[in-house]
Amino acid sequence: MSPGPPQLDPALVQASLPFLTLDAGGHLLALNPAAATLFGRPASELVGTAFPTLVDPFSREKAALLIARVLAEGSASDWELNHPRPAAPPLPVSYTAWRWSPAPDAPVAIAAFGQPLSAAISLAAQLATTNQQLEGALLQLERAHAELKAAQAQLVRSEKLRALGQLVAGVAHELNTPLGFVAGNLQFLAEQLPVLAAACPDPQLRAEAVEALADSREGLERISSVVRDLRSFARPDSPTVHAADLNASLAATVRIARTLCPPGVIISEHYGPLPPVVCAPGQINQVVLNLLTNAVQAISDSGSVTVTTALEGDEALVTISDTGVGMDEATLARLGEPFFTTRPVGAGIGLGLAVSLGIVERHGGRLEFSSTPGQGTTACLRLPVG
Repeated sequence: MSPGPPQLDPALVQASLPFLTLDAGGHLLALNPAAATLFGRPASELVGTAFPTLVDPFSREKAALLIARVLAEGSASDWELNHPRPAAPPLPVSYTAWRWSPAPDAPVAIAAFGQPLSAAISLAAQLATTNQQLEGALLQLERAHAELKAAQAQLVRSEKLRALGQLVAGVAHELNTPLGFVAGNLQFLAEQLPVLAAACPDPQLRAEAVEALADSREGLERISSVVRDLRSFARPDSPTVHAADLNASLAATVRIARTLCPPGVIISEHYGPLPPVVCAPGQINQVVLNLLTNAVQAISDSGSVTVTTALEGDEALVTISDTGVGMDEATLARLGEPFFTTRPVGAGIGLGLAVSLGIVERHGGRLEFSSTPGQGTTACLRLPVG
């Protein structure tokens, strides 16, 4: 009659850590309740089971190597094996095993204690959770940083525009006085011209005087028109938006832009019928002037800029096309980034489009660009109607 499985010491039976014994072939001889709980089966069913079959499939070769190492060298420490668990990740257990004989004449066996590393799993989960929280916080910081940079850029641009507006308004006011003198003098000359012409015997001289007076009055009217447009552009917006004639506002802005054009650049206008657009006209003028300035500066020697308006569904569409140098896809993708500019160093700080995009977004509109290198660029401003 063969002897039964070895009996465990009562202290080992009551131990909270898994304890087990194996024969030289790696089969279970005895185990305490903690080990049975680890394996998820009663001890009576586990006796005789090959230990490597009780661990995670990816740990079986390592379990067999543990048995071989103990038999060859006498012991092995901190040997980590994963044990499967239902509806949960595998549980790592650190084993310390040694060669053991229950009696002097008994076959060589193996005894092993296991230390479940559930605390390590908990720590890893906490680290993973903390890492996710840190990643989320980093993304929020990056977003806040980008918003702060955009707000700073808009503040800088707004302050510059405010100062420029005050300067333009002051210049326009100062020009009005001498313009009044010149207008009064021309009116006086126009009234006295018949008397002066009657005293002049040379008919050609009289004709040239009449023509010169007419040209002077026309030039004065042009100057007056520019001054009016400057004052309109520089006038601060009212606190609330209102329905505005977008075509008339654009026409005034184009007249200002023409003063920036070199001799070889022509701006043409094609205005379609538009209903009143609820907006802050001064801010929209600022956007359009920025687009026109960019279009003019994109033309090296000679070319054209075309401004068109049209009604598309429930949107007013303003299109500004130029025949300039154009842009590649990489440059188009960066348009609107604060401080990004295609101009030479010192010729621009890259805030105009960033501010313009912010203005258009606050109006519930869109600003879109398309371009082909060497063929020009088209900017489309879309604003809701009504």
